[in-house]
Amino acid sequence: MVQIMNSATLKIQRAEKHLAELKSLFQSTKPFQYMLETNFKTGEKSIFAKKNEQIVNEATIIIGDIIHNLRASLDHVYWDCTNAHARSEGERKNIQFPITKNEKALKESILPGLPKRVSESFANALDSLKPYRENGNKFLCAIHDLDVIDKHKLLIPTGNYTQISSTMIQSQVPDFPTGLMSVGFGNCYRDVTWHSKPMSWAQRRKAKIPRTNIIEQELDVPVQIVLDSLSHSRPADDALSDLVSVAYDAKKVLYESIENTP
Repeated sequence: MVQIMNSATLKIQRAEKHLAELKSLFQSTKPFQYMLETNFKTGEKSIFAKKNEQIVNEATIIIGDIIHNLRASLDHVYWDCTNAHARSEGERKNIQFPITKNEKALKESILPGLPKRVSESFANALDSLKPYRENGNKFLCAIHDLDVIDKHKLLIPTGNYTQISSTMIQSQVPDFPTGLMSVGFGNCYRDVTWHSKPMSWAQRRKAKIPRTNIIEQELDVPVQIVLDSLSHSRPADDALSDLVSVAYDAKKVLYESIENTP
């Protein structure tokens, strides 16, 4: 048991290493920014969201690695606890940590044979984890569901700009329009556009405005990085940390149930 238990732990530790890598990536380079663009020749100003495609793509791959290792850790634990009780080699190869639709499905399809084949305490431990979608452990289900999604399409983080307000913009851009109602800030190329007094050619030359006449400036406003398939409001790294914690908890609960079996 020690060898497989270590493999489950190592899988979670690998996920933690990837999570640290993800946090470091987000700290070193912003994947999402909120910008002010000024055309000094025409006087047109705009605010808009900006995504760093390279950083987002790199983060996407790291997130997939985190999820895969967490799902694998659950399977390693479950296999270690049950493989000795498999009735055939084919059954042993199909062992995986179960995720069901609801509590009824768990009690009818998974739990009935466990007390005799493994132990009563193991069946109770699995039941206590609530590995089902309806009113169950949403984090365990998320590990499974995200792993399935990542097999077919990427888990892409997005920028949450909903905390931005016009007051925040005006504190940095004094001529930003006032009195805006029901304005949203999102992933559009242009959220708000307005006009100010343009510069003459002589003024632009003196101010060393580039030949394009356009300058982009990052605004200091809150831009949260989220993984929509996991949480719309919680930062992606925090939400992924929750999944790491639940994987550790599941491992601990299942192994303790086996160790305490007479």
